Amino acid sequence: MEEASGARSSHSSRRSAEIIREFEDRGVQWLFEDPENLRDLLRLREPDLAERLDFRRAERENRTFVPADLRKKESDLIFRMPFRVEGEPVSRDVWVYVLLEHQSEPDPLMGLRLLLYMGQLWDLQRRRWDDTRASTRERRLYPIIPLVFYTGEEPWRTPIGLTHLMDLPPPLERFLPQWETLFLDLHKTPPETLTQVATAIGWALRVLQAQKAPRVEMERVLTEAMAGLDGLTEEQAGQWSRAASFLLQLVFHRREERPLLDLVLERARQSRFREKEEIVIMGLTIAEQIAAEAEARGEARGEARGEARGAENELRITLKTILASRFGTMSPEIEAVVDAAGVEAMRTWVPLALNASSLEEVGIQGTGLH
Repeated sequence: MEEASGARSSHSSRRSAEIIREFEDRGVQWLFEDPENLRDLLRLREPDLAERLDFRRAERENRTFVPADLRKKESDLIFRMPFRVEGEPVSRDVWVYVLLEHQSEPDPLMGLRLLLYMGQLWDLQRRRWDDTRASTRERRLYPIIPLVFYTGEEPWRTPIGLTHLMDLPPPLERFLPQWETLFLDLHKTPPETLTQVATAIGWALRVLQAQKAPRVEMERVLTEAMAGLDGLTEEQAGQWSRAASFLLQLVFHRREERPLLDLVLERARQSRFREKEEIVIMGLTIAEQIAAEAEARGEARGEARGEARGAENELRITLKTILASRFGTMSPEIEAVVDAAGVEAMRTWVPLALNASSLEEVGIQGTGLH
């Protein structure tokens, strides 16, 4: 494959635990930046096609070549990857173009927008040919697989094409560009379809689907999702981390309910994945932010102070968990030091404990662990 303008996809657990800036606009897009998650999304709609695409060799395209006025209604992802053809020893490159449509109502112009996007992609390829002085034999356009992922609640009944945008007599239909678009409507997809394959993306989307449900229902869905995520394999630890991080931030941005955040935190702390430490730290940071915002607004100051104390206790528990998992059972002296430590000291020790090779490197004074 020729080198794409985007960097090769690599998704460590540390990157998967990052804070998502502008979550409302980028949350779902960030989830699918991992090619493994994108593969599982495609499996929900077209499993046979997904199996022919080599997502391990996916290359992210820099999509800044698409004019800003074409991007104002949605976020999107473009990956180039090999497509395996049965009976042929050499795979062929294709583009997978995912449009994440977050509008509350369907857009009747989606077909026109798609046509313009695909034209921009092929023009990018033409310009690369010119830059590299490619021969006529090498000038072959990549097929594009478009997938629209719609998260709005209004039913999408508008066809994705051009015919409905024209007063078109039948004799002229043959002159219209024709292509097929894969379409996935989150709220029309049965929950069991999302979770039956037990992937990270399936559980994350199930929670996204239920984000406006009453708290009791949301608690049930979150509990099921965290249990389902814990069934992933060790090789899927990065996907677990990305999905758990997404759920924490979804609860924070869409619900702002501390009990729901605590539920995800507790389930993450009980997880068997090593990456849980970073997820718990992220959750504690979010919990502190919730408490600080409540205090700043002057709402329920006593409750806000209680939440701040709760966040401090969570931080202390997390520090003890990390120290024990990295260095063994704490001695009474070390436990006393941790119990007496303030928030700032613990915030300093937690990242050090995650990366230190010995207790001395963390800087906690005491007789040690044993």
